[in-house]
Amino acid sequence: MKDVACEDLLYHDHPSAVALSILCDFKDKDKQTVVNTILRRLRELTNGDELEYKNYLKKVNILSDNRDLQDEVEKGANMLSVNVEKIPFYRMGRKEGAKEATFDNAIAMMEKFNHSIDDMVKAFNIKKEELIEYMNKIKNKNNKES
Repeated sequence: MKDVACEDLLYHDHPSAVALSILCDFKDKDKQTVVNTILRRLRELTNGDELEYKNYLKKVNILSDNRDLQDEVEKGANMLSVNVEKIPFYRMGRKEGAKEATFDNAIAMMEKFNHSIDDMVKAFNIKKEELIEYMNKIKNKNNKES
């Protein structure tokens, strides 16, 4: 499995194949980014069936031991366990646009789970400079309102 390119299984339409992609060659890609993508793909392919998703998450967790990726799986699973639609920033962001909603979600997850800005940049595939600029914009707006 270590000689199989991760993309060969990662974008498969069956969650079992996606779960197996944890054992494949990530090439030069960041481990956390690949693990997050695996978990997001599993979430998509299980269509909101929480029990089915958790079963595949268990499989990924077990397989991750072979690659010493347990920490990455735990971190990714924690990030995806948040129902972002219930986060106030998400609801506000829907009115402001998709980019702002993504930034709001990243900020909320940094606050709730104490993730670093670099973790959020990787998880949400956003530009660090833009996120920092948005955070400063919110901070300045809050300071003016105080």
